[in-house]
Amino acid sequence: MSLSWRRLVPNSLAGRLVLLLIAALALAQTALVILLHGEQDRVVEEIAHGQALNQTVTLARLLTRYPAAEGDRLAEAFGSRLSCARVSVETPPIEAMNAAEQVLAGLLGSMLHGVATGMPNVAIGPMDPDEHPCQQDLGRPPDRSGEFTGARRVQALRHGRGKLAAVEIVVPLGDGRWLTTRMAVAIPSGWNRITILSFVLSSLAVAAAAILGVRAQTQSLARLAEASERFGRGEHVEPLSANGPREVAAASIAFNTMQARLSDYLRDRLKLLAGISHDLRTPLTTLRLKAEFIDDEGVRDGLVATIDELAAICEATLAFSRAEATAEPTVEIDLRVLAGDVVEAARLAGAEASLALSPPLPYLCRPVALKRALQNLVENALRYGGTARVSITREGGRTLIRVDDDGPGLPADRIEEAFKPFVRLEASRSTETGGIGLGLAIARSIVAAHGGSLSLVNRPEGGLRAEIGLP
Repeated sequence: MSLSWRRLVPNSLAGRLVLLLIAALALAQTALVILLHGEQDRVVEEIAHGQALNQTVTLARLLTRYPAAEGDRLAEAFGSRLSCARVSVETPPIEAMNAAEQVLAGLLGSMLHGVATGMPNVAIGPMDPDEHPCQQDLGRPPDRSGEFTGARRVQALRHGRGKLAAVEIVVPLGDGRWLTTRMAVAIPSGWNRITILSFVLSSLAVAAAAILGVRAQTQSLARLAEASERFGRGEHVEPLSANGPREVAAASIAFNTMQARLSDYLRDRLKLLAGISHDLRTPLTTLRLKAEFIDDEGVRDGLVATIDELAAICEATLAFSRAEATAEPTVEIDLRVLAGDVVEAARLAGAEASLALSPPLPYLCRPVALKRALQNLVENALRYGGTARVSITREGGRTLIRVDDDGPGLPADRIEEAFKPFVRLEASRSTETGGIGLGLAIARSIVAAHGGSLSLVNRPEGGLRAEIGLP
């Protein structure tokens, strides 16, 4: 399917179902018209309900009431642009009639009761574009070898009624004469006003039923999609009710089960790490107290520094676990204000940080967690690049928060490694210069809990850019 055609296809389930139903209805209607209303059937219907039979009956009754000498004058008066007649004493050539012509002959015979002495004969055939109904000799039945389905346009009917057929009627009169009439009859189109109106009304009914039915049946599916989006962003979602079609109800139950299992897993993980942190604090405090009684100052200071580093790692581990928790409520804030608070705190600490001007940017998030992620990125930029320039924009339906620095950047093959917990790409192993190695891991975990992404890229003009992409 080409791109232009794909644009015409609706994106919604209801729209696509309506399109398919209307297409199926159109095919069924077309097939019905073809099967029930062949071109010859339409000609027969037009003759039966038109003026051809009535005019023939009227002329036959006039011929029986007027003297025989007036026959030619009456026949000439009957003639028109689309009809002609002839009265003769010789029997005209008569061919066998098909089923449709026999039906018309029977109908005409009942209308000629008391006028004709026998069954009339009806013959139907096609007409050439420039042919007059009486261009051929009267009494010679129309040629039936032609096809009604040909692309012929009779110029005699320029008012758009369509193609024409020639119908010849032979009536045996009571005085022994024969009346022969030939008329041009318009072949009605299979797609007439009634057919089109029926199709339009049927399409509207099908579309209304499909839209109402699909919307009623997919409300549960829409709630499931919304709940999945919210849960993916780390929000707390109440269990879904198992309503709607069987398949949607099964999906809702599976979602509830998945959410419960993931929540239990995260809760148990947090409890485990919190317990480990709590258990480590007591022996670390004891070791620190004992280290204070060491007389050798060099040994004492080294041991205390090691204990402090272990305590910092313990606290950072607990903070990393808390960053993945979802207890904080989701509220709408202005991202510009949140970023401004982070930048202002860095300025007050004497750092070189700035925030680009931007319009208000309301966003639904967990502000404490998101603020911490941005603080970690700003602290990394200040630690390794000396400066931190923060900007917020909206591009392609996403909100982008960028933190640029003027540092040396990172090797391209080690950028992804920087997000791993406790990995420090800084050459020294000092926590003063290289940190614990959890800042980027915590930031990415928080951003991922909001359904976003965090990436690092070396800027062409120098320095590193950390970019948060939020949906």
